[in-house]
Amino acid sequence: MSTNGQVGLRLTDADSITRRERLNTVYAKAISVGEFDRDELFGGFTKLKALTYTSSIPMIVSLVDEFEFEQFECVFGHGGILSRDANAILSFQSVVDEKLNRGFVGIAGIDDDRLKALYERNAQGSVRFFVVKDAIAHAKIYLLESETRKRVIVGSANLSETAFSGRQAETLVVFDDDDVAWAHFEAQYDAVKDMSSSELPIRQKPLVAEIAPVQETPALKDVKEPGDQVELYVPPENYGEREFGAHQVLSQVQRVVSVRKPSMTGVKPDRNDRVKINHEIRREIIRISTANKKVGENPLWLSFDGSRFVFSDGEFDLEPEAAEVREDATAWIEFFDNYNNGFTGDVPRLQQDYFTFMCWFYFTPFLCDIRNIAIRRNQYSFDTPTFAVLYGESNCGKSVLLQTLMESMFGSFKFVETKFFTAGNLRGLQNEFKRFPVVFDDVGRDRFNRHAGEIVKDESIPAAEYPCFALSMNADTRNFQPEIVKRCLMVYTRTSLPGNDTVARRELMKSVTDISERMSTSLYREYLRRILVRLGEMDDDAKQGVDVLELSSSVLCELIEEFKPADFPMPAWCKFISLDDYQTRAWERPKMIMRNMLNRDNYTSERRPPAGRWTLSGNLIIYGVPVMGSRQIRDDIPAWILEETATVTGQLALKLEEVESFGIPVWRPRKPWQFWRRISS
Repeated sequence: MSTNGQVGLRLTDADSITRRERLNTVYAKAISVGEFDRDELFGGFTKLKALTYTSSIPMIVSLVDEFEFEQFECVFGHGGILSRDANAILSFQSVVDEKLNRGFVGIAGIDDDRLKALYERNAQGSVRFFVVKDAIAHAKIYLLESETRKRVIVGSANLSETAFSGRQAETLVVFDDDDVAWAHFEAQYDAVKDMSSSELPIRQKPLVAEIAPVQETPALKDVKEPGDQVELYVPPENYGEREFGAHQVLSQVQRVVSVRKPSMTGVKPDRNDRVKINHEIRREIIRISTANKKVGENPLWLSFDGSRFVFSDGEFDLEPEAAEVREDATAWIEFFDNYNNGFTGDVPRLQQDYFTFMCWFYFTPFLCDIRNIAIRRNQYSFDTPTFAVLYGESNCGKSVLLQTLMESMFGSFKFVETKFFTAGNLRGLQNEFKRFPVVFDDVGRDRFNRHAGEIVKDESIPAAEYPCFALSMNADTRNFQPEIVKRCLMVYTRTSLPGNDTVARRELMKSVTDISERMSTSLYREYLRRILVRLGEMDDDAKQGVDVLELSSSVLCELIEEFKPADFPMPAWCKFISLDDYQTRAWERPKMIMRNMLNRDNYTSERRPPAGRWTLSGNLIIYGVPVMGSRQIRDDIPAWILEETATVTGQLALKLEEVESFGIPVWRPRKPWQFWRRISS
């Protein structure tokens, strides 16, 4: 309504209206419990109004189409608490705008006539969508009405195919022709819709949230003319509100927040926890946003529909120019040759290991398909690792390798901030990025141990499309749990650039920069094309048994050999690699440590060996450890080798048979009778 001549959607605090001063309690009585029947639940009504958190577009379209509602409204909220600023609320609106419209454009199984009818009804106002403009969570409510009936549905289920399919543990409560329930829940719905939501437009082409013009944000579109005003409700922080919920939405919201942060710096809530955006503020937001727009910034998602890859809101061209592929092949040879300039240690081994990682990383957009086939058949999925750890010395080029790989694939690189490496965020990124690999640089050991296990050991199928995770860690990271090692691609290296060789480091970075500037995505696009051809020749049985490293390395070696300069020899590091080859090296670091521990020179005959010494006791090896450093040493030893019952303060007990099976030779002193037999003979 009008306020001092200003027209706007004023928010007399929808949070207070829906919750009032006290929590409302609806007293009801259960009459019966039955199985979910969508036709019975939604059939026979002419109007539907829904307040929900997440949404499946096929569900919405089918409800509108199949049940022929004369009026249909859907308000999208969020299942948790957004961060307490206006930027997060506006970013959330843009993310929902993109998701809703991307679903309409890319939905499978919906013909053009049905979509056209939906667009027409939206233009006429009989099908409408809204998104909240506050930082609070709302109830999930579904209101159905006809001339003779009224029905209220509340509970835990969102308006989605998954929620209503029975595949989730959901509960619905139905009130039929209950005037008290109808009045209460309709008042809640109306309060949210009328006072704390903005209408979502239906677009022929979705706007990618990260790069969409800020003026297309739904709430800002409400402020069109001088004198217009819209208010956002930003409640103060409460100690108990720690969960974000809806991780797949919020992970993208955080990225949009980062893009828009410069333009939203001066937008703060007033003493009543409201942010008032008038025409002048809107104009300033747009001005700063336009001035700070990063040219070429791409959204972080990659999708495949069975025949084409779509990235950055455009299709991947899988017919690159041969000359550009040749330039990329040359650039990669030069890149790997850089390790011969100043690196100390086993450089050929470093090059081979990094090529192995490259083979895995290039193949990551296909791994979800191969893994899903194996899991559906209850087969061994460890041969399709979706997690990789690149660890070693601090100057061994891990970050540069990750950056260059991403640039060669997508034209730019993006590392996710390490602070987002949590179990909840990993699941959110898994849902949001589709096939785009998620990369973390320099993850600490403690953070990895606390958050990685849940995702790494998860043997379920999170979605049809989901990304792989790659991260780098420093050499002081201790040994990983066996359950982690066997499910991850682990690449460890001790070869590095000396920390005091600043000249070599400067020359290396100069060379890498030059290579990156010359490198395009052509070789990778040709790689994708050839992989698609080979996978297209396989049925599911063949795909289930495919060696992903062997397939990937064979295509990469084929490309390097075909497109390298004629006078260049085939690089020694560029050779076929199989999962068996890799797995024989996966445990090299703990083996190296244990060989040093159980060196013959460290043997002692003492029953309780001092720190750093070892002895034999029956079928056990007793190794002395300092009291203060025992945990660090213990973490270096695979768990199945430790004998917990004999491990006490100051000593570790190792199973002799398991140590030798692990490939560690154990020296045994001669028995006295063996010595005398030798003398007498």
